[in-house]
Amino acid sequence: MTEFDPKSVEYVGLLEQVADELMPGAELSLAAAEAALGEIADGVIVTDASGRVTYSNPLISEMTGDLVGLLPGQKLNDTLLLYDRDGARLPPILPDDDGDAAAALPAKREFAACLLRPEREPQLLDISVQVQAVCDGPRLQHYVLVLRNTSAARRISSRLSWQTSHDPLTRLPNRQYFESELQLAVTQCLDRRQHHVLLYLDVYQFKVINDTLGYAAGDQLLVQLVTQLQRCLSSADLFARVGSDEFAILLRDCTVEEARRVVVRLREAVQKFAFHWEGNDSRVAISIGAVAVDRHAPPAGQLLASANDACCAARDQGRNRVKLFSDSRKVLEKRRQTTWVAEIHAALREDRLLLYRQPVVALRDHLRVHHYEILVRMRGRDGSVISPGLFLPAAERYGLIEEVDRWVIRRIFGYMAREQRHTGGGLSYAINISGLSLGDETFADFVLHELTEAGVAPSRVQFEITETSAINNLERALIFIHKLRAAGCSFALDDFGRGVSSLAYLRQLPVDYLKIDGSFVRNMLDDEIDSAMVSTVDHLAKHMGISTIAEYAETPELLEKLRLMGVDYAQGFGIAAASSLPEICDPRSPQS
Repeated sequence: MTEFDPKSVEYVGLLEQVADELMPGAELSLAAAEAALGEIADGVIVTDASGRVTYSNPLISEMTGDLVGLLPGQKLNDTLLLYDRDGARLPPILPDDDGDAAAALPAKREFAACLLRPEREPQLLDISVQVQAVCDGPRLQHYVLVLRNTSAARRISSRLSWQTSHDPLTRLPNRQYFESELQLAVTQCLDRRQHHVLLYLDVYQFKVINDTLGYAAGDQLLVQLVTQLQRCLSSADLFARVGSDEFAILLRDCTVEEARRVVVRLREAVQKFAFHWEGNDSRVAISIGAVAVDRHAPPAGQLLASANDACCAARDQGRNRVKLFSDSRKVLEKRRQTTWVAEIHAALREDRLLLYRQPVVALRDHLRVHHYEILVRMRGRDGSVISPGLFLPAAERYGLIEEVDRWVIRRIFGYMAREQRHTGGGLSYAINISGLSLGDETFADFVLHELTEAGVAPSRVQFEITETSAINNLERALIFIHKLRAAGCSFALDDFGRGVSSLAYLRQLPVDYLKIDGSFVRNMLDDEIDSAMVSTVDHLAKHMGISTIAEYAETPELLEKLRLMGVDYAQGFGIAAASSLPEICDPRSPQS
């Protein structure tokens, strides 16, 4: 709030001279009006019908950079000069007379402009200007102008717009932006007979870097790799990050033969690239799928799926392989269905799914473990542990995720029951629920039945639902939440802040925890906007009686900042990586 400047009283007091004209019969005292206008965060100017200043509040002098401000009797058009963002003068704000020119203008109008402040920073101050004509019947009496500083809002709006279309780590366009540009290119092919090539890149065994060296190393590897790949592309090409370790490139105005030469450069760049991290040297490889984009091309989403299929086929052939997509889509679809879909069925049948856990700690209680999040893995036929990122997308796409969710519920409740018998109490666990299960009207009753059968204390059970799945299945989500909360379970809204409808739906979802999306948390030490977003979400949650959990807390410095900010809990590689559930010796059950 702007502090009242006593030096301006002599000018503010001039309101009394026009009191009868400004506020005839008003119930609000003039002193109260002056105090209110002096305290608000907008600049206010009142002129007479000819455009001469009769009043301006203290904030006007601060906005213009002039300690004296606008003096009564001055012509507004002569003293308040406005500019566009290029520094060009804008036309006068008010008409030169109070006759026909004034009548031709709307009674109320608003526009964007800039104030030029030569001796202050920033020199160009972004403002919005609202002009309202005050009339007594047909006769113009006054003009009231409200000037609002929009510089911070413009910066935040611009930054948020950038964040919705770009990946914060690599600073490349994201999948949403890339897909929209690809669709535009497809449309132009129909109109102009243009030819492009779409490349889909997958970083081979990127997960190994994350698992062995940590997420910070994985992030740095991607940043360095992107820099190397960008040198192989022209300025007209569009390069985007479309997944955790997946990238897409649109080679504009390019034939397949020309694309082959680009692919050779990309492969050579990757083969020469060596990643150094804390004394460790690592080398990566890429798999590339290619699709021709011409007037016969399908929509952008299908093109990306085709390029991804070709990339998967290339990856199956080994390191640094390239596959050009042809019309063998049915063969590729069959291959995918007979691998992951068949493998998921087999894993459920052969009991090869695994439960892992990652601790969530209390930031204001010496990092004491508050509860664990349950994560699912798969044991491969060769005994290796398969990341959920490889098989869960297929489970969701082909409707197998509900079976996975039910398997997880049965197994974790059984584990918690054994833990309860062994220790007399037991820890609390958070269980992820998919959107498909959330939309299943029988799922809540299934969970309640399994909870009762296992004899687990409901207070030990927390369910995590993503913001997107909750909004897409709002009615079923509310039913599920109310039923399980009535039984004594708690709920967390995961990835909060990632969707565009977060605030609009938060009031309707009776959750106990908000998990602040890791894309804001991980960069908050270096990014003021991300830090402000985390602080805002935490502040909002506190007002609603909701606890907050920060994801991707990866360094001690980040943990300390989150603690000082007031965030309640944290989770991430900086605390502990996910690990398998410890075995429990229970004579009543041979399973661990």
